[in-house]
Amino acid sequence: MKTKRFGILHFSNYKYIYYHALYWTLNVLFFTLIFWSNNNYTDFLDMLHENAAFLPGGMLFTYFSVNYLIPKYFFKNKIRSYIFLQLLVLLVYPFFSNAIVTFYVSPIIHDTHTSYNFYNEFLSILLILIFDIVPLAGVKFLKQLRITAVQSEMNKNEKLETELKLREAELKLLKGQIHPHFLFNTLNNLYSLSIQKSEKTSEVIIKVADLLNYIIYDCRSERVSLEKELEFINSYIELEKLRYDESLKLNVSISGDFHGKFIAPMILHSFIENSFKHGASKTTGNTWIDISMKVDGRNLNFKVKNSKPNEAELSNSGIGIENTKKRLELIYPERHLLVIEERIDSYSVTLEIQL
Repeated sequence: MKTKRFGILHFSNYKYIYYHALYWTLNVLFFTLIFWSNNNYTDFLDMLHENAAFLPGGMLFTYFSVNYLIPKYFFKNKIRSYIFLQLLVLLVYPFFSNAIVTFYVSPIIHDTHTSYNFYNEFLSILLILIFDIVPLAGVKFLKQLRITAVQSEMNKNEKLETELKLREAELKLLKGQIHPHFLFNTLNNLYSLSIQKSEKTSEVIIKVADLLNYIIYDCRSERVSLEKELEFINSYIELEKLRYDESLKLNVSISGDFHGKFIAPMILHSFIENSFKHGASKTTGNTWIDISMKVDGRNLNFKVKNSKPNEAELSNSGIGIENTKKRLELIYPERHLLVIEERIDSYSVTLEIQL
């Protein structure tokens, strides 16, 4: 925030001086009225003169306590040093007050000699503590609390901003890994079909082109419509079915209202791909895959279960599943539940997402 300059001082400095001048003026008037009332409302000017005489000392000790001791010791958690020095200041002040009374107030204002007893010394300590130091120290503490709160909020915002940037960078990296991973696996399928000189090769190429069109153009967004994602999944399943004739028992169940719902692109794909790549393709005999997807309000319930090869033949799922796990944690924190179960003859994934 910019402030106007008037000569050397900023406008904010003038404001500071104005408020403090007002405070000390009211301070002097307050004590003047108290002592004037105790003196049967006589000699008002003498009372005003007497209290004004104590003003420089009161200001000196107050500002030393508030602007030096508190910031340098109390705010830096040097509590013992602060207490010791503050008590020392309070004990020194009566000597200053005694000097004012002895050499100025008594001989000049009242033309008398006044002895300064212990009661007056104790009273002077209470007066400067309660009416001078405490009010300004209270303002100082409130300002410090405000500064601390603002700084804490700024640090929190900076931390959140940094975390957000890191999450965005990680998401971009993870999202960038999906496409090569998918393309690599698909090209492997094409390669195996070409070796077999399968008549399905041309049909597979067409379907791959459709899938790549979705990946290249639609997956640029952070969210895609659930309907489009479902179309992609169906196309991928149809592509995989071309590799299996009657050797694979495939059951797909999809229900619920998908209209107007959005999801992170290809967040479900890895689990389906994994069921084909590490399940059906490596299982001999009874090979099966069950895929179910249900939308209930804003909740998506997704489950994939497939037959599993022998332990010796089971290979690592690769980067696909781990990639998806990280994406789920980043995109749907505390809004998803992922359960992966591995049994002797089956492998299942259950995923619930709050869309």
